[in-house]
Amino acid sequence: MRPSLLITSLAATHPVTAVTRLADDAMRQFLHEGGVELAYRYAPLWYFGEWASHHPCYPTWAFRGSSAAADVYDDAHKTVPAAQCEYPNVGCNCRNPSVGSGNPGPEFPVYFTVRRCNDTDVRVVYNLFYEKDGAEVLGVIDTGHDYDWERVVVVHSRAQNDSSWAPSRALLSAHSGYHNLVWADIHQTLTTEEVQAISTRPPDGAKNNDHPKVYVAWSKHAHFDTTNKLWVDPISQSTDNAFRGDAWWHFVDRKNYVG
Repeated sequence: MRPSLLITSLAATHPVTAVTRLADDAMRQFLHEGGVELAYRYAPLWYFGEWASHHPCYPTWAFRGSSAAADVYDDAHKTVPAAQCEYPNVGCNCRNPSVGSGNPGPEFPVYFTVRRCNDTDVRVVYNLFYEKDGAEVLGVIDTGHDYDWERVVVVHSRAQNDSSWAPSRALLSAHSGYHNLVWADIHQTLTTEEVQAISTRPPDGAKNNDHPKVYVAWSKHAHFDTTNKLWVDPISQSTDNAFRGDAWWHFVDRKNYVG
């Protein structure tokens, strides 16, 4: 049976749960194929903010690839780190969204890995790469560093009653740790139909759909499931009070998944 048919048949057995469940055979097939389809079906919708017209650094390719050309994995093609500037100019010298706020952001890659950790646990890791994070403060305090890798981990769990799979948790990287969120508690999620149809500002989401809204912190790129536009001092950017907004958004196409 095709995975789409397996998924459809399971939907009728889980009427209360909005998130799309996968039959065990479908999960096995997705893993055998490398996992990109699994990653895409439950991928975040990414948001990026700006403060006082100061744009953020925006995700890019780690080895000078593009949406039209793959990375070349050698030292000659390694993306050059961006130099720091004085706070609040956190987005200087690095890739920026390059379009006005209130619009979808340009393409960027997701470096992903998929692992079946045990019989009941499959994890998909969505990694984003930046040329730097942070900024200098008063010319002497360096809140940032060269390069920055941040990630979201989606944990898929298998049900005991019918062996079907669904996301159970999301781990959002933040300041050397993770926000560990129960999937049903994520603030807003969208259906696949909603994220694929986005041409203007995305709609408000509901609980327990397939695609979580993930907000990237403006300065140091920690991940959150809510916005926070209150705290703009440099110290707060290294805490859970970090400024994060929704000026740009992007849902990554399958062709930009790098595994």
